[in-house]
Parts: sequence; structure tokens; C-alpha cells
Amino acid sequence: MDDKIAIIDLGSNSVHVLIMKIYKNKSYKMIDHVKEMVRLSEGMGEELTLKKEPMNRTITTLKLFNKLIKVYDVKNVICLATAAVRIAKNRDDFIKKVKRETGFKIEVISGMEEAYYDFVGVINTIDIKDCIIVDIGGASTEIILVKDRMVKEAISLPFGAVLVTERFLSKDIINKESLKTLEEHLANQFSNIKWLNDNKRLPIVGLGGTIRTIAKMDRKKIQFPFESLHNYQVTPDEVLYVYNRVSNLNLKQRKNIPGMNKDRADIITGGLAPLISLMKYIETEKIIISGNGLREGVFFKKYLQTVDSINTIDLNRNVIDDVLAHSINNILKRYDANIRHSYHVQQLALSLFDQTKELHGLGEAERKLLKVGALLHDIGMYVDYYNHHKHGFYLMINSRLYGLNNRELVICAFIVAMHREDKFEQNWRKYEMLINKRDYHIIEFLSLFARLAEKLDRSEYSKIKDIYCNIHENSIDIKLKTDEDGELEIVSALKFKKDFKRLLKKNLNII
Repeated sequence: MDDKIAIIDLGSNSVHVLIMKIYKNKSYKMIDHVKEMVRLSEGMGEELTLKKEPMNRTITTLKLFNKLIKVYDVKNVICLATAAVRIAKNRDDFIKKVKRETGFKIEVISGMEEAYYDFVGVINTIDIKDCIIVDIGGASTEIILVKDRMVKEAISLPFGAVLVTERFLSKDIINKESLKTLEEHLANQFSNIKWLNDNKRLPIVGLGGTIRTIAKMDRKKIQFPFESLHNYQVTPDEVLYVYNRVSNLNLKQRKNIPGMNKDRADIITGGLAPLISLMKYIETEKIIISGNGLREGVFFKKYLQTVDSINTIDLNRNVIDDVLAHSINNILKRYDANIRHSYHVQQLALSLFDQTKELHGLGEAERKLLKVGALLHDIGMYVDYYNHHKHGFYLMINSRLYGLNNRELVICAFIVAMHREDKFEQNWRKYEMLINKRDYHIIEFLSLFARLAEKLDRSEYSKIKDIYCNIHENSIDIKLKTDEDGELEIVSALKFKKDFKRLLKKNLNII
């Protein structure tokens, strides 16, 4: 029986509900996600009490979430509260009120637990070895040092976008002196964290609504071709550009910036200030925006405890060893692919690549892309057989395949799209922000190997066990290892003799 999990993340600024579905074959996908800005921490002040209006807004939203959860018939509901509730002196009264009016039992997690879930959500969806994760919420900021994909240090700091705005800044016109005071305060906070000073120049992985706003604004400015913000990368200069821009505008002007969430415009400067200070302090050269964090971390902890494959997952850490391989396998299962055929096509395609390396001159980076594209070549069949290469392209671009950067994702999508023929109506120049003419030439080679490999498994039950390439001056003889008649496979593969000659400059013979 399929399982559904609803994860409610009650933050200081916004409240989210994430609904995930786990299928019988252990694949999973998000089936709904709703966010509402409630500003629960608004007006808490030095007395640290939740105020009536923010509490009422929050409870009204939770009631709506409860209706949505019932529509999906979700029995497993996890409701977590972070900094605002954690520090509130009247938190017990609020928790009781929520339970009484909505039925949700709130679990208040510590700052270190929040940091851990952030880590699990990031490390299982971004292929990165060493980094500093920062989550800037409304009332707290979590910082996690990651080395060799493991948490080495973590800290939760008692400031966030809402709290620093209320303490230091106006929500409308930003006073330069006040902003300078805030920056000095933050720099002092970071200078007291010794392990930050010992880990300079690591990339920063940022999460939280404030940091995602950077990606949204940058995406609008440069007309980025993807909607997804996960694994979106920016430079420190690009972050500074956004920070300087928002801090020099009044509230009305900030709301009109393309990509700006109008509900976040009043706290965006205060929310970015911790990132700017951290960025300068550790002298980072790259900021990676993560669309995944606490909620996904909670999901992965729950999910990985139900998975039997201990070969790829360390259950003690809830960390997937190979992000890309796990994500690919999830997609293959989710789209009901012929997994045996998919892996055999991959094997044959890689064998062709390896045995003709002296002719194409491509390396391990390109081999990795062929490995992915060949394996996922048929996912478009989930939509329909006809034009499944086109469906596959769309699914590749939009299926949240983790473990690739955006350039790699586009190349793999074109391999999938061109696994049936050497042309695809989607012009690669639409994505020239990510790939160039040389990349397209690479795509032509890799898609040729995928096409030949698929035809050499035309029957889809691994009739051709292996292939052996003999390279001659004017031709390549491909000998098939098979105990059966391979005429169907040979005739199918030889349809691409012209493509083969054009790219590899040799005639193709299959025997």
C-alpha cells in the first residue's frame, strides 16, 4: 500500500506543508506543497512572547492545511516548530491552542535538530563534498560545516530576517547607519565562531526564503531558462548586487523588483545581511541556493529508515552515498521504466564510448553524462510511446533530478531527446546560457552511442550480451557477443551508419 507523509514546518516567518508519497516500489515524489506567510515572530520583542494576531493568522493557516491533508487522506502527519515557538515564553499556551483548534500536535525542535534536518535535506539532493550550509529563517540562523558529506560542526544563532529587521532596520527606507550597525553586529557574531575562521573559502549552500529570493531576482534579470531554484549558483558579486539594490530602495520600490516576493520585501535586507556577512567572513567564491532543507530532511530521515538497501545508504546518518544514482533509480521506478533494458542500454553505450575513445577524445565528465542519458533514455514512455523522446526531454528538465548541475542536466536531456534520431526540434541555442556549440557537438557523440546501444537491445531482453570494437583505417567492425540471432538488432543499429560516419569518420560494420 502506498504511504503518504505530511510535514508541517512552522517557522518564524512562514508556515509550509509538504506532502510526499512513497510508492510500493519505494519510489517517492512530492504531491503537494503549500506555503503561507504568517509572521509568527512578529512583534515578539525583548519580552519574547507570541502576539495574538500572529498566533491567530498561524492557526487559521493550520486549519486550512488540515483540510488539505484530509483531502489527500494522509494519516502520517509531522508538525514541527522552529525558532519563534522555541524561544517564546508563552509557547506552551500556543501549543495547547493549536492542538485544541486544529488537532495538530506540535513538536518544538532545537536549533541543533533544525541544523541537522537542513543538512539531511541538502546533502541528499546536492552532490557536494565540503561546504558551509546556512539557513536564514525569520528568528534564527543555522550554520553547518560539512566535510566529506558529514556534519563536523553546527550552530544555531538567535537572529533571523524578521528579528534583525525589527531590531535594527525600518521596513520601508533603510537607514545607512542602522544597516552598518547591523553588519558590524553580525561580523562580530561570526568572528566568535572559531571553526568558521578555520574553514575559509568553502562554497556556501544557502536555504530559506530570503536566499531563494536572490535566485528568483537573478533568474529574472538574466532570463534563466529553468524554473527550479535548486542547485542554482551565483557569485558573491551577484549576491552583493542584489543586497545593494534592495537596501537602496524603499518598500514600494522593492516590491516592484522582478522576482521579489512582495510578502518578503519588508524584511529582505535584514534577511540578506547575515549571508553577506558570512560570505565576506569566510571569503567564499560560490553560493549555491538549495530549494531543499528542513522539510526534505525530515522526509529523508523517515524515508531512509524504511528502505532496505543498506549497500547505498548508511542508516545511521540518513545520508545517501550517491545522490545521482539514488535520484536516477527513483525516477526509473516512478516512471515505470523497463529497468533491465535501461541498464543494458547503459552498459552497451558505455562500452561503445570506451572502445572508441581514441576517435572521439571525450573524458570521464562526458562518460558520466552518457551514463545518465542512456539510463534514462526511455522515461518519456511514461507519457506515451509516440514522441517519447520529446516527452523524455521535458521530463528530464522538470523531474528534479538531483546530483547534476544545470549544464549537465541540459546535456542529458538532449541525449534522451536524441536517442531515436540525430535531430531534435528543440534548438540547443535556447539553452545557450548553459551550453555552447562544443557542448552540442558532445551531445551528438553521446546521443549516437545511446541510439546504437538502444537498437542493439531492440528486443529489450539483453540478447546482445556484449560488443567488441575493432578499429581499422576506414571502418569499425563491431562484433556482437550473443547466443541468439541478432539480425533485428543489427538491422536496427545500421540505420545510423551515416551518423556514425559523419561523427567518427569511419564506416560502421556490425557482425
